[in-house]
Amino acid sequence: MSLSKKSKVVIAILVIAAIAVFAVYKYSMQPPAKIESKKIDFTGTSDAFLAKIKEDFSIWQDKVVVLSGTITSHDEKGITLSSQIYCQFREDVNTSSVSNIQKITIKGRVIGYDDLLEELKLDQCLIQ
Repeated sequence: MSLSKKSKVVIAILVIAAIAVFAVYKYSMQPPAKIESKKIDFTGTSDAFLAKIKEDFSIWQDKVVVLSGTITSHDEKGITLSSQIYCQFREDVNTSSVSNIQKITIKGRVIGYDDLLEELKLDQCLIQ
């Protein structure tokens, strides 16, 4: 049984579309890069970094920072530094050793800044 020219074209288009869909799926479903392997864009105190964020947040979006500060509150998923920086820890980080009014240095990725509450959010945080 011989395929007509029209059938061959339809089959070729379907194969190309299937390959394209598979490639897009594989690219979009890659796991995020580990925070350990990313370049550090800022190292310093939490207060100094907050001053830089208030000047222009857009340049700090998705950047990796190392911040030192005092823990003002903590919960099971993260801590708050200097009352304005919420640091969400990775799943594998043990936070049982942290307590309020403790000095700490963390490494994390900047994910957002709330102008109204003046709160900065970091994720993938690690205790240094």
